[in-house]
Amino acid sequence: MTLKDRIALRLKALFAGVALSKKSVEAVAEKLAKGLTDESTDEDIDGKLNERNELFSFEDQKKHDDYLAGKAAKEASDKAAADKAAAEKAAAEGKVDIPEDAPAWLKPLLEAQAATTKALTDQIAAINGEKVANTRRDQYAKTLEGTSEAFKAEALADFDLLNFKDDDHYSEWLGKKTESVKVFIQEDANGGMGNDRPVGGQGGNTKKVVAATDTELDAVMENL
Repeated sequence: MTLKDRIALRLKALFAGVALSKKSVEAVAEKLAKGLTDESTDEDIDGKLNERNELFSFEDQKKHDDYLAGKAAKEASDKAAADKAAAEKAAAEGKVDIPEDAPAWLKPLLEAQAATTKALTDQIAAINGEKVANTRRDQYAKTLEGTSEAFKAEALADFDLLNFKDDDHYSEWLGKKTESVKVFIQEDANGGMGNDRPVGGQGGNTKKVVAATDTELDAVMENL
């Protein structure tokens, strides 16, 4: 067993409640070994460890180890997230990040894979966009119930030319259109009232006047 191994064992025995990182244990053993020899006893090693603890406690060393470990974990997590986002963006744009040391035969395969991924992404986006557009069109069509077929056809044709920024923009537009369509339907209904009233005023019992023919007039004149 080397002197450094003995120092590490004594460190764990004397300060059992303090679990230092492997890197810190090796650093302590490396430094304390310079003031000891292979003939140093456990008591000698313990004395050096206690002196080191007085200068900078192993508990504080543990806190520093934990801080460094947490920092390293966060940096690794942030890098992984950034790499993933970059890869997804590159795939969506049909690009591929090829390592400089990659073999020549690998480049076309990676580019083809990226192109396929982009095509699938675009296809899915188009399908989802079409579903949203159709759903919105159906919703708008329901608000047009009660109008003429000609009015409805023209309104839907105008709708097909529109583009909405997002769902909020569409909802605001639909709300205004719904109200305007209701007003149009009511005004159209009010404008048609009274068109079926019979000629001749109230009651509608006035007889219809029919003009006499020339033959009928001649017959009357002969009887006079």
